[in-house]
Amino acid sequence: MVAFEFDSPSEFTLDTRASAAPSLNTSLSEEMNSRALILLICVLLAAGCHRGTHSGTSTNSGDVGPKSSTSDAQAKSLLEKGKQLYRSDQDSEAADAFRQALQLDPDLADAHFRLGLAYEALNKQEEADVEYKKAVESFKKYLEKNPDDAEAHYDFGQTYAALHQFSDATREYRQAIKLKKDDSDMYYDLGAALTKLAQYDEAVAAFSKSLELDPDNYRAADALDEAREGVKRIQVGRKHQEDLLKKQKEDELKKAGEPGPPHNPTPANN
Repeated sequence: MVAFEFDSPSEFTLDTRASAAPSLNTSLSEEMNSRALILLICVLLAAGCHRGTHSGTSTNSGDVGPKSSTSDAQAKSLLEKGKQLYRSDQDSEAADAFRQALQLDPDLADAHFRLGLAYEALNKQEEADVEYKKAVESFKKYLEKNPDDAEAHYDFGQTYAALHQFSDATREYRQAIKLKKDDSDMYYDLGAALTKLAQYDEAVAAFSKSLELDPDNYRAADALDEAREGVKRIQVGRKHQEDLLKKQKEDELKKAGEPGPPHNPTPANN
């Protein structure tokens, strides 16, 4: 629905006191009625145009729909509103805003992704997964036409991470970093996905780069410590496995070289 804002209610309300005020002449009353009629026509026309709008194309949100500047602007505005509400922990209100954005622009991949986040915060995991999967399809379509959009690749990686598809997530993060090499958050999220895959050496490198770009990124500092611990665990586990294999081989060789048990014949009874 199109909303019109007025400084005061009197701007839209006809003055019903006109009949009680003899000083007001007929021409003034007719002018007010004429203005009210014009305004009513504008409202009806605006409502009709709103129902007939198409989805807009977003150059930074994975939108592949037909272009309409009005619906595009409205969808983006609702998307930003939802982000602010989500950041304020108003998850239900954020979900409403994202749904409204998607009504205007069903191909807005970022809105699908963030609606999934809001559903997840509301403990609606099934609904969240549905939105994440819709986001995946929208991002794929968008990136076919816009392969150099670093932010879209990054958000695509975030979507895969939300679906626990960390190999796919790392692929998109790496592509985003190729296009935008100075983003600390991209390196951080790449490191987080690599950690999930137990690829700790590469995770250490990613977190280190994140800190290099942003020394105040405390998340990256903590994650770097954890990744280094992961490297140590892998090394200890590998050493333990090597020791076990070595001992097993030594035992087999020792067993193969030992004589059989001594033969003690039973003495004959006389």
